[in-house]
Amino acid sequence: MQDIYLITGATGFVGSNIVRKLILKKKNVHILTREKKLNWRLLDIASKITIHKIDLLSSNLQSVINDIKPTYIFHLAAYGSLPKEENIKELIDINFLGTVNLINALKQNKFKLFINTGSSSEYGIKAIPMVETDLPFPINDYGITKLAATLYVSKEAVKNNLPLITFRLFSVYGKYEEKTRLIPSVILAAIENKPIEVGNPVYVRDFVYIDDVVDAYFQACKVKVLPGEIFNIGCGVQHSIGEVVDTIRKITKSSSIVKWDGVKKQSRQVEPKMWQADVSKARKKLNWVSGHTLEKGLLSTIQDLKKYYVKNET
Repeated sequence: MQDIYLITGATGFVGSNIVRKLILKKKNVHILTREKKLNWRLLDIASKITIHKIDLLSSNLQSVINDIKPTYIFHLAAYGSLPKEENIKELIDINFLGTVNLINALKQNKFKLFINTGSSSEYGIKAIPMVETDLPFPINDYGITKLAATLYVSKEAVKNNLPLITFRLFSVYGKYEEKTRLIPSVILAAIENKPIEVGNPVYVRDFVYIDDVVDAYFQACKVKVLPGEIFNIGCGVQHSIGEVVDTIRKITKSSSIVKWDGVKKQSRQVEPKMWQADVSKARKKLNWVSGHTLEKGLLSTIQDLKKYYVKNET
């Protein structure tokens, strides 16, 4: 019998890339969405996806899950990854309660793997590369609710011996990302030789290319993992905003001037000197590593943006 893949958050940046890869592999794909009409990320492949219009907090979720009987579940539905998403009720409802309800609905059916999508924001401020055994100390509401979901997933996995794990994603970039985000906004300005408005050049992130992240989800389906395990999904190298801007300008041969501090610092964010993933666990247990350097990933992103992004709305 063919495996059935269920994706939540499928219309988002990472989720849509996973769905597209599944369709390319001719997999049986089901998605849960609050809006029946798909956005620009999936509109062209809508006929190849089974769409279920339902909220994760709906009392009908159980019956929908019973009908689907998914084999693999990639849970990416989330709220708060964008700076403007600050509603505390939405953060709790979507990030935590939605995860609780989904897992409870899945319990009645046997499945092979559930991957909860967490965030590096769960760690908070660290002075050295972040490792999965670190004590989490999130410093914003988004990180707190994502951590709560991760803890619930691990508890359920260990208590009930369920194949539930969590991926803590670092700073993912690439095709189908919101054009207002750092890398797409810089690229779009650079290729048009317009002023590039960014924040502080010394801020750092562990930038990881989207195709590598998608590969991690598929790789986890091929190996045996322990219930409740957590994996960092990052490049394992940090880069400053200044390095990102310089690399994009170099690749695009842009004459854009850079306006530093043209974008205000996020009020919810504390900027550390270190924001880097220790990816040794993913390398050892998942046999996964990020295959793109920053320059290679940015080159691919620039090529993709030129193909589709200028004509589409997020």
